[in-house]
Amino acid sequence: MNKLLITSSRKLVLPAAVAVCTCFLVACADTYDGDETFESSVKNAQLSSPAEADIAITASSDGSQQTISWPVVHGAGGYEVVLYDLSNDKVGRDTIDGCSLTTEREEDTNYQLEIRTLGNAKLNNQDASAPTVKNFSTFTESYGKIPAGDLYRFFQENPIPDTEDIATELNYDLEPGGQYTLSKSLNFNFHKVVLRTTDKVNRATIVMGDSANFIVSNDFTLKYVNVDASTCVKALMEAYKYDTDPDDIMPKPKNYYLIDFVRIMDCHIKGVMGSLFYDNNKSWAVVNFLIKNSIIHMNTTTSNVKNESFISFQGGGVKDFSISNSTVYQTGEGNAKYFLRYNNSIRVDRLGYETSDHTTLTYTNNTFYKVASGQWANYSGISNYTAYTVLNNIWVDCADGQIARRMMGNGRLGTNATATWSNNTYWTEGEAKDNSQYDTGFTLSTDPAFADPDNGNFTPTGAEQVERKTGDPRWFTD
Repeated sequence: MNKLLITSSRKLVLPAAVAVCTCFLVACADTYDGDETFESSVKNAQLSSPAEADIAITASSDGSQQTISWPVVHGAGGYEVVLYDLSNDKVGRDTIDGCSLTTEREEDTNYQLEIRTLGNAKLNNQDASAPTVKNFSTFTESYGKIPAGDLYRFFQENPIPDTEDIATELNYDLEPGGQYTLSKSLNFNFHKVVLRTTDKVNRATIVMGDSANFIVSNDFTLKYVNVDASTCVKALMEAYKYDTDPDDIMPKPKNYYLIDFVRIMDCHIKGVMGSLFYDNNKSWAVVNFLIKNSIIHMNTTTSNVKNESFISFQGGGVKDFSISNSTVYQTGEGNAKYFLRYNNSIRVDRLGYETSDHTTLTYTNNTFYKVASGQWANYSGISNYTAYTVLNNIWVDCADGQIARRMMGNGRLGTNATATWSNNTYWTEGEAKDNSQYDTGFTLSTDPAFADPDNGNFTPTGAEQVERKTGDPRWFTD
């Protein structure tokens, strides 16, 4: 690891304001009952750093913070603590006079901790010669590791046992930087599966075969992976086309079988020739469909797009859809008519919820370029029960430019629905498109002027977008 990272000005994980001293060193004299003084008997010594096994890492109940603690080293004058976030090269350091501190805790992060005992001049004790190093991770527990190679063959040779509870999420780890293929469609047989790289910087790559895809029959997550779909003619993810209704397997509180999660997180996906997701015209509803911190390159041909939609629910739909901090762009000659399409009969109460629970549609800090032709969405059937949050997005040459109207089903916003808009750009064919009848927030009316969109550089150079930092944050550098 590059030790020069210590000099980074990006001091993140150990701000002095959160260093909490929860016990005092014996070397700090405490006086009780008159003049009786207690101090360390360790003097004139070369001190040692705390043993790795004695350093405890404890997460807070909500997972947002972690407490690092260690036993007192007698005779010490303090401790130098350095914490590296190995996922993004961030580093924090602090010197404290206690034996515990609290820092923020990032999900899915590999950390390296160094603690060095400092000497005490009054006791003539010297600094420890070296810090103690402890590596730890906030990734959830791994179910299995998959060596580089063909994912289809791996799961044929190592199928998920039928004894595994389908309610348990199974995390499969791919090798950092590993090269994988998927030669045929991969079905996880109603199990919840996460495919992830446990190194967010050095993602594994999956190259899809022409007839391969992921068959979704329960929760499915792609996390910290690169996917090359440039020869795949199927939908990248496809809901299981069941012949026999899975009534005894999957929950169906009302009209639809419920899948809790479909998630694409911190992924780079290129060359999608057809749909990203297709429900196979079956009665599936995804409760949470999430795209976050991802780049998705579309290279679609019309014949490969399912039901005219990039995210296509022909038989079902989504309760809560969210896309954030992501870029979706098109270079293909064909295009999906819709970005996201539901079956017109989908409605929150038909999923087993109360209408007051709402469907949510959330778009925050995204960049869209040449996505969809003519339409964007068909939300008219659910607009009376939906909470819309649409903030800080950039649409350039997408659909007919009337994005807000398409989202809201021509503006039929019922009494049970809400909509929050702000800082969106709708730029089509060299001019701003007026969405003010539907987008009631502040809109940006100037060209975002991407730096080099034909070569995949969507850095905005337009003054308004730069000032407000709109679109996918990845295109702005500190």
